[in-house]
Amino acid sequence: MKSETVSKPSDAKMLYEKNLASLKKGITAFENEKIDDWANTVSDTTIWNSAAYGSSPAGKEEWKKMLTAWIADWDSLKLNYPDFLPGIDSATHEFDGSVRYYGIWNGIHKSGVRTSVNFYATYDFNKEGKIVNASEFFDVGGLMNAIKGKQK
Repeated sequence: MKSETVSKPSDAKMLYEKNLASLKKGITAFENEKIDDWANTVSDTTIWNSAAYGSSPAGKEEWKKMLTAWIADWDSLKLNYPDFLPGIDSATHEFDGSVRYYGIWNGIHKSGVRTSVNFYATYDFNKEGKIVNASEFFDVGGLMNAIKGKQK
């Protein structure tokens, strides 16, 4: 499901800005370990595509459980150097209100290991500005190897 269709470039920009604000609100909530505030930015019917090897599309509750696990195992999770960009419709190549971003997630694992991982994601939104589809990409295996053997 793509973000809602827009008819004019100014409409597309306004929709992008609205959805970007929602995404940033969710990121801030996650960084502040307020998982219920994060959940308010996600549709109950969302489809989440995890970066984990072999994972299948999942829903909001699975995504929430995964983020809760990250919060439990890491301190000071922070998105650095985000580059937010408007998404485009794959058929028309016009802005569609979706949001994508590149950035670096830094944190301190409970073992004391400082981690840094490059991240890319793309998100589609409904009319309420809630995420309805999320696809995230980062080196999960590399991140796990960085802490492997160092866990308490």
